[in-house]
Amino acid sequence: MLELLVVLALISFMTALVAPRLKNTVDAISRSGERADAVRQLERLPLLARREGTPLAVDKGQALSMPGVELPQGWSVQVIDRLQVAANGYCAPALLDVTTPAGNERWMLGTPDCRISDAPP
Repeated sequence: MLELLVVLALISFMTALVAPRLKNTVDAISRSGERADAVRQLERLPLLARREGTPLAVDKGQALSMPGVELPQGWSVQVIDRLQVAANGYCAPALLDVTTPAGNERWMLGTPDCRISDAPP
């Protein structure tokens, strides 16, 4: 009986050590998935412009909100430089300020296909 209690105590001790790290790992995986979803949504801008046949533009300092772009909950994008996507899908370079539940990031929208990359510091 004593051996069983010792084994149970060791298992609970190991669980207490591993559980916080496991929660942090799960949170990091969730944030990574949300980031990938936000990148996919923004990289769809040329497709939206071509499908509608009209250019897309968001002025400097404005929040990016348009039909067809659904960011994860708690995420928002503000345009630092003017965002322009021509009707043919050509994307002019732009800087974006991305607010996430974990903090702020600065992304760069590349030319000609709106590829997302981290903005240089």
